[in-house]
Amino acid sequence: MAVTAKKSASKSQEYATADALKAKCESYFSQCDEDEVLYGEAGLALYLNVTIKTLRRWYDGERHEDFQDTVQMAFMRIQNQIETDPRYQEKGMVTRGIFLNKQPRFGGYQDKVEARQDISVNVNMGKGMDESDFK
Repeated sequence: MAVTAKKSASKSQEYATADALKAKCESYFSQCDEDEVLYGEAGLALYLNVTIKTLRRWYDGERHEDFQDTVQMAFMRIQNQIETDPRYQEKGMVTRGIFLNKQPRFGGYQDKVEARQDISVNVNMGKGMDESDFK
């Protein structure tokens, strides 16, 4: 069974405060638990009746800075489920769990540390040098 949002008059009225948003997020998680559905970014966005872009802006604090902590906590709850729920250990789900944990908002884990190779070159032209030295 899919988790869906109930229609509301207006998103701005529905989430007038961070507490209102938090209550709606809690409702999403409760509904998922009741329906035995895994949490997800898209599911959360659909339940909140916003786009993933809006949800990510809230996460990054670009819009409604007061929503940032609430949304980051919601993403941490999704991440926790990815890391601990036994369903992610079942055949076919392990790869999905690994992929999700590599996403920036779900931990941003890396298989290996990328080595930086910065090279800087300094050229000093001093006395006794002219253009013929560079031909």
